[in-house]
Formats: sequence, C-alpha cells, structure tokens
Amino acid sequence: MIATLFGKKRITEEKLASTFVSGVLGLTEQGYPMVVEELQDAPEFQDVPVFGPGDEDLFALIILAGNLMEAPKHLPAGHDRRFMAFSINKFAEVMGYTASELEKEVNTLQSYMARINHPSKNTVGAMSQAVFHKFDLFHCQNAFFREQKAPNPIVLRRLHNLMSCFLWNWAEISEDYRITA
Repeated sequence: MIATLFGKKRITEEKLASTFVSGVLGLTEQGYPMVVEELQDAPEFQDVPVFGPGDEDLFALIILAGNLMEAPKHLPAGHDRRFMAFSINKFAEVMGYTASELEKEVNTLQSYMARINHPSKNTVGAMSQAVFHKFDLFHCQNAFFREQKAPNPIVLRRLHNLMSCFLWNWAEISEDYRITA
C-alpha cells in the first residue's frame, strides 16, 4: 500500500525475467499434471490421450511462447525486447538450449500458434490450439472431428479455461511496477 501511495514499485528487466521464468516453470510443474488429467478424463474423447516423457517441456514452451506473445502489449517499448531477451536466456539455461536455439524455437512456435488460431488474436486460444495440435489430440476424438482435423469445441473450451490460468496478468504488472533497465 505504501508503494501505491508514492508511486509504482521498481523492478529491473532482469529481475522481472527471473521471476517470470521461475513462475512459468512453477506453473508447468504444478499445472501440467492437472491439464493431462483433465484431458485424459474428457468424456468427449473416444481414446484416452497418451502423454510421454518430454511432453512437459513442450508444454512449458507453449506457456513461454504464449506469455511472450502477450508481454509486448503491456510492457513499455524497449523494455519489452530486453525483458524477452533476458527471459529467453534464463529459460534456455534451465531447459538445456542455447539462447539462439530457444529464441528460434519460440519464434517458430509463436508463428505456428498465430497460424492455427487465425483469424483470432486471442493468446489463450492460441495456447489451447497449440496444446491440441502439438500433442496430436485429434486421433483421440470421434470420427467426425478426427476426419475434419478440427478440435472438438467442448474439449477446446475446457482446454481454453485451463490455459487461461497459465497466462500472466501483464496489465497488472505494468500497473504495479515501473520497469527499469
């Protein structure tokens, strides 16, 4: 409350990136099993989806890519690019990538997410579509949706509700913090 009386709290781009990467990893660790359980229990699927080793890393990349799509809309110009660079570097260290490899992977994934979610520009929708496509949940659906190569709208809605929990509240961060170099 004192900080709001005298202005915004200050946070560096690097500190914000560290907090963000830790948060994404924590969300993935806690949330991925719940998403898997929800999808495996979905009565709309004819076959139970199978998830394997390494799928948690793909899920974390989807969460990272989605949040990095949303961040520039709320962070000050200039700060957004440095924040994204710090985030990529920190995430790459943890995931065993080089920064350039991860940056390329994230850019490719963001383009893919935008393409499969077109014409919508909703980031949560793009993340939901990416989960459906990247984990190839099409083969678990009934023949009608499987042949159309379209997600069952009920499952997609459920996934959308789940994925909304993985998107940071960037508007609140920009309201509460003054980001510094």
